[in-house]
Amino acid sequence: MFYKILFFIFLFISFGIIIYFINKYLLKDNIVRNRNNNNVRLTKQQLYEKLMKDFNKIFPDRNRNSGGVQFYKYILDNYNPSKYEFDLYNQFYCAVSGSPIDPNRKNIKDLIVMKDLDNNNICGDYYRCCIPCNCDLMKYARVEKINISLRDGNYEYHVLTINDPCSNESEIPKSVSSFKCNNNKTVNGKHTPSGRLIVGILHNSRLCSQSDLDKINTSEVTGKYCKERNSTEPDKLRGGMGDIFVKLSLVGKEDISQDSGHSNLKNIYGESLKPCQKFKDDLRGSWDNNGYCSERGGGVHQICFDVTSDSQDFSTDTGQSDWSKDRVGKNHCMCLGAWSLYKAKQNNELIDKTYDELNCDAIPEMSLNESYINNWNTWNGNELDDQIVDGVNSLMEQCYNKGNSSQKDFLKNKYNNLTKSRSEFHNTEIYNKYKINF
Repeated sequence: MFYKILFFIFLFISFGIIIYFINKYLLKDNIVRNRNNNNVRLTKQQLYEKLMKDFNKIFPDRNRNSGGVQFYKYILDNYNPSKYEFDLYNQFYCAVSGSPIDPNRKNIKDLIVMKDLDNNNICGDYYRCCIPCNCDLMKYARVEKINISLRDGNYEYHVLTINDPCSNESEIPKSVSSFKCNNNKTVNGKHTPSGRLIVGILHNSRLCSQSDLDKINTSEVTGKYCKERNSTEPDKLRGGMGDIFVKLSLVGKEDISQDSGHSNLKNIYGESLKPCQKFKDDLRGSWDNNGYCSERGGGVHQICFDVTSDSQDFSTDTGQSDWSKDRVGKNHCMCLGAWSLYKAKQNNELIDKTYDELNCDAIPEMSLNESYINNWNTWNGNELDDQIVDGVNSLMEQCYNKGNSSQKDFLKNKYNNLTKSRSEFHNTEIYNKYKINF
């Protein structure tokens, strides 16, 4: 009996010693190792409090207006975040206003649609301080897909970007003080490979589905409200910190008169597509954020049209309101169907004829692709029979006469590729004038 008691005492002591060493050398060392590797996962609230604790370091004068740029850079440079942490940190500020966003607030994000540099629709979640910021971001910023190196690997993100306002430092709004400029570049910000300045990220980003677009367009916020706000000229915007962001985003816009052309899209001459926008402050010409007639869906605004006193009735002549009267002296990206109807009415002597309206080097090559035939032939129920003939032939005649030798050859081939199988063209004077015998 005595030996049994000694045996159990021995087992008890041995077990205690084993537990002690496990705790000291395995569990404790593992915790220390995890801490040294930053593997202890902080909660969302803890991460938010950590970022807010550094607010004065990010904004020494405490002015965070349009400070998404500085938040983004500070997070990457100072926290060495994992993907989990990076995604959360970038939910804690509004990329447009720079306002902190407490994760305990309700209703802090919306599904929005952004254009990328190739004019594709990219949808995703945007965390914002207030509703107008959705609208201003969708109209005045672009997304760019980049690879970001984080503590636990490399990941692809669609980042929200603007042209760098430090390229025109003297025009930065006085209400914005967080930008440090050197040699026409923001030094306390991160840039994409294309040179654009990052203001934040688009969360859960993807190519938009039709259901995404339907949800956005039917929303009271991103649909109805944003449509009204985004049709307002920048100087007349009221409400939301986005007013400052809009002015900032336009500061860095390139000199339009010196634009060498689109990096990817070609025009109907086979050369780089030129911008249709003539004036930097003219934002109502139905072009994309960089002034190009590049729309692929919707009304397909692809015809760069010079609105003059002779053509100022374009909108009413095509069954719309009289908005084109306010566009005199400016260019506008007109819809394919509206242009065709305009010329069909002239050829049928329903309205007075106009001439030389087109800026041909700003009309995309894709406008003469077969996929857009239906868009040429229809216009809100106001179309005339075979109006595509009038629209395409008028474009061909005007732009052929404006082109040089190589431009004429390219356009002639595009025209023939479109019309050779469409019998409605074959008895027209223009077709027989420019047809190629294949």
